[in-house]
Amino acid sequence: MPGQEDKLELIELTTRAREFLLLDVQEHQKNLVSSVAQSFADALFPPAYEAGLPVPWIRGVLRQSKPAGFIMCADPTEEQKDPWLWRLLVDKSHQGYGVGSFAVESVLARYREMGCTRVKVCWAPDEGNAGDFYKKFGFIETGEKIDEEIVAELKL
Repeated sequence: MPGQEDKLELIELTTRAREFLLLDVQEHQKNLVSSVAQSFADALFPPAYEAGLPVPWIRGVLRQSKPAGFIMCADPTEEQKDPWLWRLLVDKSHQGYGVGSFAVESVLARYREMGCTRVKVCWAPDEGNAGDFYKKFGFIETGEKIDEEIVAELKL
């Protein structure tokens, strides 16, 4: 958990974006989360869904002024009223310090301020997935699946 010496900050990825490409997860997590490079590609060329194209919102997380995490959301649109937590990655050397929780809490606060009433997320069904992590925030599985991934939502 974060200590008093840990300073966490959510930043817009502008001039420091390249630094975040170096973030990497533990070997057993690589099949559960896309890389930052893949996330950048998906943000530039988003997949088309029934509800239209997602509008990416991307931020990096600094821990003690160093790149530690990455979060990408799909902001609400006229067609897709609910925002999605699209990607979350915490570098292997920064796991266990509250980086992921800080990122999710920051995003949830942003969507509350925007007047959103719920947020959605999905995770791989594989062992070691992020399901328990998201359930700590109150996300509840909906029974839906997208590309074999489990969908959950949180009422704000």
